[in-house]
Amino acid sequence: MTRTQSKYQFYQEASLSQKLADKQPLYQKLAGSDTELSDSIAIIWYFTERKMIDKEDSDFILGLLDVLRMSRFATSEKVNEITKMGMQMPKGEDIISDFGED
Repeated sequence: MTRTQSKYQFYQEASLSQKLADKQPLYQKLAGSDTELSDSIAIIWYFTERKMIDKEDSDFILGLLDVLRMSRFATSEKVNEITKMGMQMPKGEDIISDFGED
């Protein structure tokens, strides 16, 4: 596979996943965690949609599960060191886009 094909495939897959998450926003909360945690989020979300759980209780539970999801993503062995360093540093001035401007 050539470099161009790899780049095209990367953008195509990213675009498709973004479209899916746009149509089904729950995917945004399910991505980036282990199966058990994502299953828990999905179940609580489903019970809330069916009005089987009070919205206030659901928001609290989903909030807790969401911070666990972020924690597991941030500490995952599958996430590389550059990504982890980027998550630790606040976004600063974009030097490249400011290059050459007066």
